[in-house]
Amino acid sequence: MINSLSLPGYQLVDSDEQNEDIHFRLEAPTPVACEGCCVQGEFVRFGKRDVPYRDLPIHGKRVTLWVVRRRYTCRACKTTFRPQLPEMVDGFRMTLRLHEYVEKEAFNHPYAYVADTTGLDEKTVRDIFNARAEFLGRWHRFETPRILGIDELYLNKRYRCILTNIEERTLLDLLATRRQDVVTNYLMKMKDRQKVKIVSMDMWNPYRAAVKAVLPQARIVVDKFH
Repeated sequence: MINSLSLPGYQLVDSDEQNEDIHFRLEAPTPVACEGCCVQGEFVRFGKRDVPYRDLPIHGKRVTLWVVRRRYTCRACKTTFRPQLPEMVDGFRMTLRLHEYVEKEAFNHPYAYVADTTGLDEKTVRDIFNARAEFLGRWHRFETPRILGIDELYLNKRYRCILTNIEERTLLDLLATRRQDVVTNYLMKMKDRQKVKIVSMDMWNPYRAAVKAVLPQARIVVDKFH
C-alpha cells in the first residue's frame, strides 16, 4: 500500500474506504536535524496532531491523507519546530501531485467538476487556476506555432477562447471572451503570424472569420472532436 501511494518517507498507519472517499492515516517522515540550528540528534517529540491533505483520486474516489504532524523541541537551540512535509503543498493542504493535476484539469474542465472529483473547494480550484494562468502570462513567451489550436472553455458562466500550440502541446493564451474582435486583435498582435500554416478549431463562425482575416495563408482544419 505504501508503494501504491508513492510517497517516500511516509509510513501508512491505517486506511478506511467509504462510498465515495478513501482515508489514509500516515506518519510523516522523521526530520534529520533541527530546522533552526541544523544540529542532528538533539530534538525530542513535543506533541502531535492529524492534519488532512487532499490527494489524487483513486478509482474515482476522493482521497484524504491524514498526516500525523509532530512538533519537536531542540535541546541545542531551545526552539520548537514542526518539520516541513515533503511532497505536500501546505498552503493548499494537498499533495504536490494533486496541485499539478488541478493546474492542468482546471484548463480543461469547469471548476465545479474539478472540485467535485477531487474533494476540493471550488474556490481553491479557481485560486490554483488563476495563479497558474498569471504565471504563464507573465513568464512564458512562446514561439508562434506552425499548427495553432483554437478552442473554448466554459468558465465562470461564460465562454473563453483558449489558444494552443498543438505540436508542442503547450498553452499560448486564455482570452477573456471568444468574441470575434477579441480573437482578431490577439491574432493581429501575434509575432511572425505568417508562420502559422494550419489552424485546428471547431466551426464557430467568429473563429473562422478571424483566422481568414488575419491568417489567410493558414489552412483551416475542423477539430474532429467538435
